Amino acid sequence: MNTDNHQKKVTIKQIAEQAEVSIATVSRALKTDSKANSITREKILKIAQKLNYHPNALAKGLRQKKTRTIGIIFNDLNNPFFTETLNEISNQLNEHNYSMIICPSNYDFEIEKMNILSLISRRVDGIIMSPIDELSDNLHILSENNIETVLIDCYPHLEDKNYVYTDHKRGFKISFEYLLNNGHRDILFMISRQDKSLAEHLFKVYIDTLEKHKIKYRKELIIYTEKLTIESGYKSFRRLLTEDVAGKFLNFTSIVTMNDLLALGIYKVANELGIDIPGTYSIIGYDNIETTGVVSPPLTTVHQSRKRIGQESVRILLQNIENENKSRVKVCFDPYIVVRGSVRRIT
Repeated sequence: MNTDNHQKKVTIKQIAEQAEVSIATVSRALKTDSKANSITREKILKIAQKLNYHPNALAKGLRQKKTRTIGIIFNDLNNPFFTETLNEISNQLNEHNYSMIICPSNYDFEIEKMNILSLISRRVDGIIMSPIDELSDNLHILSENNIETVLIDCYPHLEDKNYVYTDHKRGFKISFEYLLNNGHRDILFMISRQDKSLAEHLFKVYIDTLEKHKIKYRKELIIYTEKLTIESGYKSFRRLLTEDVAGKFLNFTSIVTMNDLLALGIYKVANELGIDIPGTYSIIGYDNIETTGVVSPPLTTVHQSRKRIGQESVRILLQNIENENKSRVKVCFDPYIVVRGSVRRIT
């Protein structure tokens, strides 16, 4: 029989004893108080994590007292998708007199977990989060502590969570179909290991779309990057062209990238090597960030609305915070292609 639920709760005193600091120091560190030394705080958080400390030992009275503060946990604040979504979230929260605490997770599960624990300790009223993995154990911490949560940019799997997301499967199918309808049969797909969960979904979309058009899958046309950045796109594409300088095994006419930043990295390589876009390679990005309309040629991409995602995530979260009758909703936005100048038709 599983006895995990009957184990004795870990206390701040136990953490203090292991860390060899005072209870007050532990309390400050768990609240991310600026008075706590950064090295000491890191040590305390690691011990708390090791002991599986969940700060739901807060008194019910304290939980009922609203702080009018919302926690934001995003994967990468250098990515325009997240920064533009965050701007809209900030605008919406300001209109309702809420403040926010922003915590980047940098696609690191341990950092994500520490951010969750820290926000719970600071008694935020709710959390808007882009999880690294929608099935991660980290999300169960939020459920155990009854924290109102809206998850964005991931597919819905948990019944007790609200979701606001774009149908990425549909979005990438649109990209592949657009290239195929323009005569492209050899499509290179640049995908990132950084977002492993989404990458698995998109890989299947790629395979299924090729099969539908009776095109044989070629594994060498899947290129993995370490991150979803311009630099990663640049390095991966430059390496690809260097290793296949004679074109011995790669033969492709078009590229689909997992986001616009990777596509911009390819543009950088093309500019350096004198490669014509779309003459040599047609390219489709994803997100429709502002930069894509001003590069040369303007990038054809798939649009997802950061503004609407930001608006809906705040609306749903505040509605559940301020009403006793909680609702669980899943809001899905359809993406659409923005045709510009980076794709040519092959006849």
